[in-house]
Amino acid sequence: MLQLFKTFKVAFQAINKNRTRSLLTVLGIIIGVGAVIMTISAGEGATKQIQDQISGLGTNLLMIYTKTEHRGGAHVRMGKPIDKRDLEILQKNSVWLTKISPLVVDAIQAIGPKGYKSTAIYGVSHEYFEIMSRELYLGEVFKEDDVKAGKKICVIGETIREKLFLESDPIGRQIRINKIPFTVIGLLKEEGQGTMGQDQDDILIAPYTTVQNRLKGTQSGYEMIMASAISENHIADAKIEATELIRESHRILDGDENDFDITTQIELQQITGNITGILTILLGSIASISLLVGGIGIMNIMLVSVTERTREIGTRLAIGARESDILTQFLIEAVVLSLVGGVLGVLVGIVGNHIIYKLTNFFIPTAMYSILIGFGFSAIVGIAFGYFPARKAAKLNPIDALRYE
Repeated sequence: MLQLFKTFKVAFQAINKNRTRSLLTVLGIIIGVGAVIMTISAGEGATKQIQDQISGLGTNLLMIYTKTEHRGGAHVRMGKPIDKRDLEILQKNSVWLTKISPLVVDAIQAIGPKGYKSTAIYGVSHEYFEIMSRELYLGEVFKEDDVKAGKKICVIGETIREKLFLESDPIGRQIRINKIPFTVIGLLKEEGQGTMGQDQDDILIAPYTTVQNRLKGTQSGYEMIMASAISENHIADAKIEATELIRESHRILDGDENDFDITTQIELQQITGNITGILTILLGSIASISLLVGGIGIMNIMLVSVTERTREIGTRLAIGARESDILTQFLIEAVVLSLVGGVLGVLVGIVGNHIIYKLTNFFIPTAMYSILIGFGFSAIVGIAFGYFPARKAAKLNPIDALRYE
């Protein structure tokens, strides 16, 4: 133990003699560890935001849509579109679904008293707002009778209000959607940007019957049917039931493949979690390349140190130092340099996460495992890249070393 302590003391003295060079050497490790922590933490933050937004929709959401296939750079529908017959069979026969709404989307230009905006209009039923947990800031949502009558009314988001009405109250006022007058009856609560950068307040919602009849001019089908299960515990039952009912509606024979897909919110969370997890691994791997660069820097400076201290090594060997003592000394120097870089890199990563949060308001939780990975890699790099110079020093011939000029 005393011998090991002396070896550490000699190693620290050697590092202290060349403080500037040592600092520049560990800089690569500092940058590498900091980059690994920040990229992994950014991936964790993105995952958390996506999961929180999906959870905000409620944990019992189901989305039923026509199956598509990617061909020639476009999505091609593979089967019968989801339509009114599917909606009716679900409404009349489902036990595990409580709220059901079709979704019809059309690109439009909305013109208001103070401006205009190109956007999309979402045609839905009155139950859509409960399914998607969208709350109102002003006014009211449309009712079932409004949907049946195909009334020209709409609910808008904050971005639409700012573009069409500036700061004024939009409730009860008219806007023109593709030259057709609509009355604004509700303003949604502001939700801001989504994880993928989409503006969740750039939204205009109207009865789906109105969108089909007045804007699209067709009732051929829906983009999807959105529904909520009776509870989170019965979401699997709801999916099985919906699958059987849509198969019956589409007259799909036993053994034949479905021409539609049903995605639940739990599955959506798993898919997004897998995607962000892969991206986090890729980003962390790219960032870890700088650790390798830092390791090469350590190996380079240790080789230089071996050359500069050849006579010292020869003297120690001549007075009785063993090869293992020389190997340990130089290996400890490399590991100390790497660990110091690791500690400073951890601090850089944590501080960097806070700076990004302050500048962008994007919360990046510093994942503990990212600190362990960064610090662990710095230790491994020190051992791996310090071993060769240390072994070279230990293998020097004492006579040749003493003669070295």
